[in-house]
Amino acid sequence: LLSPWLGNRTDVPAALFMTGYTGNLLAVKLAANAGVTLSWGSWFIAALLPCLVSFLIVPLLVYWLTRPEIKHTPDAPDLARKELAQMGSMARGEWLMLATVGVLLVLGLFGGSLGVDATTASFVGLSILLLSGVLTWEDVKSEKGAWDTLIWFAALLMMANQLKKLGFTSWFGNLIGDSIGSTMHGTSWIIILLLLNAAYFYTHYFFASGNAQIAALYAVFLGVGLHLNIPAAPMALMLAFTSSLYCSLTQYTHARGPILFGAGYVPTGVWWRTGFIISLFNQAVFLTVGLAWWKVLGLY
Repeated sequence: LLSPWLGNRTDVPAALFMTGYTGNLLAVKLAANAGVTLSWGSWFIAALLPCLVSFLIVPLLVYWLTRPEIKHTPDAPDLARKELAQMGSMARGEWLMLATVGVLLVLGLFGGSLGVDATTASFVGLSILLLSGVLTWEDVKSEKGAWDTLIWFAALLMMANQLKKLGFTSWFGNLIGDSIGSTMHGTSWIIILLLLNAAYFYTHYFFASGNAQIAALYAVFLGVGLHLNIPAAPMALMLAFTSSLYCSLTQYTHARGPILFGAGYVPTGVWWRTGFIISLFNQAVFLTVGLAWWKVLGLY
């Protein structure tokens, strides 16, 4: 139970926060290239209600689909209390870290009105932690994963910008849009959004990286949707959230998948079946609760 639960439930908070997954930042950049601006706060508010529904129900679905052998762990609360007692009270550094997170949340939500963008907010947080001694420069240098992400993420952004500049994204999007438009003339944009999102979602079976699919297809599918007169905000948001939600389709569609699957507790068939059913549920939630919520927010 724990492996597919961790996989599928982790996708939801990744979709909730713009900074919850590196691919989200790439999607934001590509959406901006198409004229759709997404701030940290607007992303969070748009994702809040549908993500809350998924966050509450997905664990129950995974439980029902996987039927764990051990269903009761009466000793777990006592073990947790003992471990907390051994850890003791929060240290100075932990309080400073908590306060810094609070500052970053405020800047993320209200930074736009304060003239502070996401990059500046990130450097503010890092500066606080360095000046207070919570982190040292050696800690910063040792974060190999962060430096690695910085390098390849920049390369992906440059490639995406060049594809747009050369006209490939618009050309390919218009080509697909014309093909769909000729066969679905007069169809509601919500139905077209559903079909485009499903196509984008299940194309992920052919990708072993969420970021790779975003770089290759996000702008294309967004362009198709805009070409077919789907409102810009719902189209951009739906594809962006899907870019997090598709990560647990299989054991290979996200970097964490092989780690969880490698423990050997979940058969391949169970993982694929669970991932597919959860994918249907998440799409249903975002296409119903999500669209209704975005209408209330005045996004279209």
